[in-house]
Amino acid sequence: KLRPSLTLELKQIVLKRRRQNKPVFDFGLGETKGHLSQTLKNEAFQAVSREDTYYTHPAGMPEVRRSVLKWLNLESSYSEDNVVVSGGAKQCLLNTFLAICNPGDTVLLSSCPWVSYAPLAYSVHATPVVVRPLTDEQGLRTTPDDLERAIDSFPGAKLFLLNNPCNPTGQVYTKQEQDALLDICVKNRIYFVLDRLYWKIVYGAEEFPEPKLTPETKPWIIQVDGLSKNFRRAGGLRAGWTVADDDVSAAMANLQSHHSSGASTITQKVVAAALNAEYDDEMVRDLDRKRAVVQTMTVDIPHVEVLPMQGAFYSFWNVRAALGKTTPGGCLLSSADDVARYLLDEFGVVTASGTGFYQEGFLRLSYHIPMHEIKGGLEAARKAFSELR
Repeated sequence: KLRPSLTLELKQIVLKRRRQNKPVFDFGLGETKGHLSQTLKNEAFQAVSREDTYYTHPAGMPEVRRSVLKWLNLESSYSEDNVVVSGGAKQCLLNTFLAICNPGDTVLLSSCPWVSYAPLAYSVHATPVVVRPLTDEQGLRTTPDDLERAIDSFPGAKLFLLNNPCNPTGQVYTKQEQDALLDICVKNRIYFVLDRLYWKIVYGAEEFPEPKLTPETKPWIIQVDGLSKNFRRAGGLRAGWTVADDDVSAAMANLQSHHSSGASTITQKVVAAALNAEYDDEMVRDLDRKRAVVQTMTVDIPHVEVLPMQGAFYSFWNVRAALGKTTPGGCLLSSADDVARYLLDEFGVVTASGTGFYQEGFLRLSYHIPMHEIKGGLEAARKAFSELR
């Protein structure tokens, strides 16, 4: 049931093509580009110089956990005991599944789950179930009715996992939509796991919809966040954190004390420096400009319908109109995998097939790449789709 991460495989494809001097437009991996901030670099150097390399508390250094609460504006609602710092958001999710699920339990995933959600569930011998919308008009969002129907069908479900803003679709659930899903989880006594990894990257006048914290909802909410998406070039630092109620956090810290001992001390120092500094939204403004270019250049690409891009840095393309078409070389396109392979092999356009996100007939494109690569790649994609017959 486990295969290598689709998105990490795409990075290897890009590197191989570049070594071979083949054209490549890298819309594949969702990785923040650019330069690591000087603040983060300085703290890493200083931490090594100070020899801050002893073991720490399995849940993370107290000062780092406090910085997480400050970053998320949760200081009045939680204490440092509610925070567990880990080696990336993936480990946070694995900790969550391990702490909550027994073998055979059901994990409910929102309609377009990120590629690693199901494999993480399988890793703890749980069964992932994608909560699918009844109609396309919902824009691939999970509605309260969808979630209620899934809970009725799988009464042993232990949690519902929502990614907001969403990777792969770039959609953002409103506060009303998110709180409605949370209320259903609380009513049915299942955990509401909110993967908010892209929460700083929301466009327009909207802000990230913070989940409501009340005595009724708080015991059932688990929030997952990390360093990799809201800061440039930070993916390889491997830092993530969860904020949850006392019992869940204690269980996760207990598990982490055995299977990893926690995040690197150097990385934890970098996390504190990043989260305590005033946030620089330069990257978000740069992404907003790129988003506008993608919106403009994709309006009239044949056989392609693009979902609204409200957050994160992804453009999700409905390419079902291209299925059944034939390439100039005579190949029949029968799936999103076929379309992605055609774009890559013939035009050097790297995309992530929607099959990895449980959405056949779609492609995900990450526009966190240089502007010239966006423009060149979209022109190449336009040519590719125009030549289908």
